[in-house]
Amino acid sequence: MTLKEFKRYAAVHGANLDRWPPQVAPEALALLDLNEDARRELADAALTDGLLDAATVPAIPTEREQRVHDRILERLAERTVPEFVPWFLAKPPIRIAPTAGFLAMMGVLGFLSYNQGILTTQRANSLDLSGAMIVSYLGETR
Repeated sequence: MTLKEFKRYAAVHGANLDRWPPQVAPEALALLDLNEDARRELADAALTDGLLDAATVPAIPTEREQRVHDRILERLAERTVPEFVPWFLAKPPIRIAPTAGFLAMMGVLGFLSYNQGILTTQRANSLDLSGAMIVSYLGETR
């Protein structure tokens, strides 16, 4: 086992070798016998374990915790849901009527703008070369 692996196991599993995976515990013990850095790392993990064990007891009284929960429930009860929700904010079973109306309106506008000549399309059968410039191989322009 390398020192890097030992540090990773110490950070994940702590200083108690009983919590380490059983296949790596003998290798960790062998490294502890040989390496001073490994012993320092295990001592640091033991210090961290002690701090975490001391910090697990909450310092908040139960009455204060209950007051916070009650205030949260009061705020949730005060919330009002608006009666009108725009179609684009609707929940997943989307309302189909506004979407269908929008698409129909876009179709009518497209038809009217084409019919009035606002938008035109190129005719495929008309050959119009009025804007083309023909350049010969000699560089002459016609």
